[in-house]
Amino acid sequence: MNLKRWITLIVVVVVALTIFRIGYRIATGKKVQETRPSPVLVQNPKIGNIAYKEILTADLKGQKEVSVRPRTAGRVEQIFVNEGDYVEKGEKMLSFATGISEQSDIYEDMIVRAPISGIVGMKMIKEGDQVGGSPGSYNPVFTLYDIDNVKINADVPEKDYGLLRIGTPAEIVLDAFPDRVFRGSVGTIRPVIDPLSRTTQVEIVLPNPGHKIKPGMFGKVSLVLKQRTNVLLIPFDAVLGENEKYVFVSSNGAAVKKTVTLGMQQEDQVEVISGLTAADRVITLGQRVVKEGSAVTETKE
Repeated sequence: MNLKRWITLIVVVVVALTIFRIGYRIATGKKVQETRPSPVLVQNPKIGNIAYKEILTADLKGQKEVSVRPRTAGRVEQIFVNEGDYVEKGEKMLSFATGISEQSDIYEDMIVRAPISGIVGMKMIKEGDQVGGSPGSYNPVFTLYDIDNVKINADVPEKDYGLLRIGTPAEIVLDAFPDRVFRGSVGTIRPVIDPLSRTTQVEIVLPNPGHKIKPGMFGKVSLVLKQRTNVLLIPFDAVLGENEKYVFVSSNGAAVKKTVTLGMQQEDQVEVISGLTAADRVITLGQRVVKEGSAVTETKE
C-alpha cells in the first residue's frame, strides 16, 4: 500500500472516530438530561364548599317608592319635614293654610300627610311655592321611600332560569360599602323570557336594619344558584386536557397522570367529582413540562 492510500485511510478513521465521539456525547447528554428530575410544586386537594354564582349589577330601590301628591292645589305655607327625615304613616308633611281648625271640613284637604312610613327622599317644593295640576293628579311635592327592606331588580340569563327559586340567596357588595357583604334573597321571578335580551328579571329583597342602604346605591350581586359542601377542590390551573381532563400527581419521585371528572368552578378553584383522593399530591406548577413517568422533585414556593 502506497503512502497516499495510508494517509487517506488514516483521515477516514480519524473522521469516523470524531463523528462517533460527538454522537456519543450528544446521546449520553440527552439521556442525563432526560433522567434529571423536574422541579414541581404540589398541593393536596382541599375539602371545602363551592358555589355556582351569576354576577349581576345592583341598582337599589326602596321596597316602596311613593310620589306624595296633595288633595288640592294651593300655595305652600308651611313644610314640616326635610329630605332624609323619617316619617310615620299619617304624619303631617305640608300645609297649604295655617290657622285652620282641625275640626274644619276642609282641614284635611289643606294638609299633606305621609301615605306610608319611610324616608323623605326628595322635597320638590319650598314655602311660598304654588302647587298646581288637575283634580286627582296634582303635582307631586315629595318622594317617600320605605327602606326597612330594599329591593334590586336584576336580569338573569335564560340559561340559568331553571336554577332560579324563590328564596335563592344573594350576596351584595355596594360601592358605598366595598368591604362589607350584604345578604338577601330572591323574592319574585318574572315568568317570561325577554326575547331580545334572552333574560328574565328577578326581584331581590334585602333587609336594611338601621337604614344604612339608600335607594340609588350601586354595586354587584352574586346570585348563588348552586352550592355544594365538603367536596374535593383543586386549583383550576392544575387541570390539563381539552376533552379528557387530567392532572399529574407526584408519586414516589415520578409524575403520574390521573384522569379526573370535574364539577363546579368558582374563581380559581374547581370541584373534583372523581379521579383523586385527598391524599394525592397534585402538581400545580410544572405540570405542563412533565409527562407520564417523568422524574420529579417537589420544591417549595
